[in-house]
Amino acid sequence: MKKILFSILLCCAISAVTNAQTVTEVLRNGSNGAKLNLVIVGDGFTAADQAAYNTHVANLVKNLFSKDLYDETMDAYNIYRINVNSTQSGVTKVNAAGTVTAARNTALDYRYSGIWDRCWMEPGPNTATRLNNLLTTLVPQYNYVFIILNETGFGGCAGGGRLAITRGTDDNDPGWAVAAHEMGHMVGLLADEYTVNCDQYTSDEPAQINVTKNTNRNTLKGEWKNFIPAARAVPTISGCSQPVPAGIDTDEDAGLFEGAQYTGQGKFRPAYNCRMRGNSPLFCPVCYNEMQARVKPYRSYNFNNSYAGDFTGDGKGDLVVHYGNSISMYSSDGVKMNHVFTGTERVNTGGSSWQFKPGDKFYVGDFDGDGKKDLYVFNGGDWGSFGPYFAMLRSNGNGFDCVKRYDKLLEGWQMSAGDDFYVGDFDGDGKDDCYIVNTTSWSTKYVGMMKAAGNKLSFIKRYDNNLGAPGYWIMGKNDKFYVGDFDGDKKADLYMANLKDWTTNYVGMIRSGGNALNCIRIFSNTLPGWTMADNDQHLVGDFDGDGKADMYVFNGTNWNPEYLLMVKSTGNNLSYVKRFDGIIPGWEMAPSDRLYIADANGDGKKDLYIYNTGNWDKEYLGVLTSTGNNLNGTWQKDWIGSWNLGSVDKLAVANFNGGSGWDDLFIYNAGWFGMLRSNTTSLSQVYMSPNYIHNFKYHKLGWW
Repeated sequence: MKKILFSILLCCAISAVTNAQTVTEVLRNGSNGAKLNLVIVGDGFTAADQAAYNTHVANLVKNLFSKDLYDETMDAYNIYRINVNSTQSGVTKVNAAGTVTAARNTALDYRYSGIWDRCWMEPGPNTATRLNNLLTTLVPQYNYVFIILNETGFGGCAGGGRLAITRGTDDNDPGWAVAAHEMGHMVGLLADEYTVNCDQYTSDEPAQINVTKNTNRNTLKGEWKNFIPAARAVPTISGCSQPVPAGIDTDEDAGLFEGAQYTGQGKFRPAYNCRMRGNSPLFCPVCYNEMQARVKPYRSYNFNNSYAGDFTGDGKGDLVVHYGNSISMYSSDGVKMNHVFTGTERVNTGGSSWQFKPGDKFYVGDFDGDGKKDLYVFNGGDWGSFGPYFAMLRSNGNGFDCVKRYDKLLEGWQMSAGDDFYVGDFDGDGKDDCYIVNTTSWSTKYVGMMKAAGNKLSFIKRYDNNLGAPGYWIMGKNDKFYVGDFDGDKKADLYMANLKDWTTNYVGMIRSGGNALNCIRIFSNTLPGWTMADNDQHLVGDFDGDGKADMYVFNGTNWNPEYLLMVKSTGNNLSYVKRFDGIIPGWEMAPSDRLYIADANGDGKKDLYIYNTGNWDKEYLGVLTSTGNNLNGTWQKDWIGSWNLGSVDKLAVANFNGGSGWDDLFIYNAGWFGMLRSNTTSLSQVYMSPNYIHNFKYHKLGWW
C-alpha cells in the first residue's frame, strides 16, 4: 500500500536567487480543485533550523487535526509544507510604534511585536512580494497559508486567508489552540468574541455570523436563534464582563452574551466562552455549525456507507461511517450519537497501517473476543497491480488500530477483486472468523475458512468447487451465503442458495465443525411449503428462540400474491412453520418490501422490520413480531417523529439503547442520519442529524 502522510513525501525543489526553496506534500485528500489547499511556510529558519522546523510542522498538523472540529473535517484539506532558508535565525522585532528594535535578515521579512494592538506580528515592507512569489511558484493552487515565525513568544494573527503564528518553545508538542482560533477567522470568517474595553457599540450590524447587536430572539442570524432554548433569557447576560450565569455550560450552551469583537457593550456573542473568545474552549454551537458549513463543499462526508456495531463494548450499538478516504466512529448513549474518532487518509497505529479508499469494503465482527466489535476491511480494486489488500482494524474503544494487513496474499489464499467475506465464529471460541468466497474470478470456485487469532487470520481449510461430505454442494457463480448457527452448537454455519446457475434451484445447509465444513442437507426446487423461484430472498435468524438459526424466505415478484415463509431449523433439516400469502396480520405485502432481521421486542426471537417506499401512496415502515410460529404486524406511515420516510433511506439494525435488548434502527441517506428506537411494536425518533453528526445540547427543531 502506497504511503503518503508523514511517510513518503512528495518533494519538489525550486531554484531561487537567494534562498533554497522546496515544497513537500504532507497530506493529499483529493485533487487541488476539490479540496482546500493549506500551505505552511516558515520565516526566520536558517538551513540549520530546517530539521527543527519540519518537526514543528509535523507535530502542529498532528496536534491541530486530531482535536475538536479539525479532527472531524480533516478530509477537506490538502496540506503542503514550504521550506525556505533565511540568512539569519529568528525574526525582526518591532516596538509599539513599529520601530525596528532588532533586525533579522529573513526570507519573508516578517516582524514580531508581541503586542495585541499590533496583532502580535505583522508583515514587513517586503513580505507581500516575497510571499506571493514563493506561493505562486511552489503552490499556486493555495487557498490558505500558515506562516510559522521562528519566535518563542505568544501570538497569532489572521486575515485575508493567511495566518501567522509563533513557533513557541516545544517543537515536539507545539501549542495548537492559537492556530485553532485563528483558523476560525481564516476558514470560518468568524469574529473574535473577546473584549478589550467597555465601550458602547452603536454602528451597523456586524457581518460575521457569531456577533450581533440584535437582541430579538426570533430574528437572530442563521441557526443562532434555533440553538437557544425558549426558557433561556435573551439577552442571557448584559453589561461588561459579567460572570457566567448559574447552570450555563460556558462553551456548549447558546444564548446572547453581551461583549464581543473587542467591545464590552452593544455587541453580543453566542456563548459565554467559545474558542473564538478564549482559544482553548470548544467552538460554540453557532461557530461549530458555521465552520462545518464552510468546509462542507470540500468534504466527501456522507452517510451512505454506515456500519452498525458495539464498537465501544458498552452494550449499545454504535456507528462507523466510511466516506472517501476517511472513517468516523460515533458512540451511542441511548438517545444521541457522540463523536469518538476520525481517521483521515490512514490509520497507522497497532503495528501496521491501512490507507482508506472509496472502494473499501468493511465487515463488522469481534475478531479478538474482547466484547468490542472490530472491522475487517478489504479493497480489491482501488490499488491496481499493488493490491488487493485486506486488514484487521481492532477497536480500542476510542478508535481503531491496524493490527494486521495482508498484501495480495492471505494464508492459503491468493486475493482477487471478486473476493467476498462472511463474518461469524465458525469454531465457537468467541472470536469472529471469516468465510472467504470467490466464485467469479477464477475457473475454479473457492470457499476458505480463516480463523481469527486475535491479531491475525490463520488458514484452516479451502474448498475448490465442492463443499464437502457427507453431501456435496457444487459451487456456482451465483451462490449466495448466509451465516447462522443452525444446529445450536455456538459455531457459525452456512445456509446457501443458488437460484440462477442450474435448471434446478437449490438451498443447502453447510455445518461448521470448527475446522471443516459438511454439507448435511440440500433442498432441490422446494422447501417445506415453498416452491423456489429466482427472486427468493432469504433472511436467517432464530425466530423461535431455541438457539438455532431459522429462515425466513420472501418473494414479492415471481408470484401473485407475494409470499413469506417461516421454516424452522431442527439442527439438520428445515421444517415448515407458516406461510403468508399476500397478507401478514397487520401488513399487506407488496413487491418493493424490504425486510431486516431484528429482535424488536427483546424476547430472544428474531422478528422482522419491513419497509416499503414504492408501492403505496406514502412510505411505510412496519414491525413483524414473531411468536415463534406466527407473525403479527404493525406499521407507521410517512413520518416517524421528525423523520420523513423516503425512498433513499437505508436501515441498519442496532440496539443503540443497550439494556432493554430491543433492536432499534439507524435510518440514513446521503445527507441525514437518524435513530429510531424500538417500542416493541412501534418506533420513535430520538435523534436526527443533517449533514454531520454532532451532539449539540439543544436545537429547536430537534436536529442534532
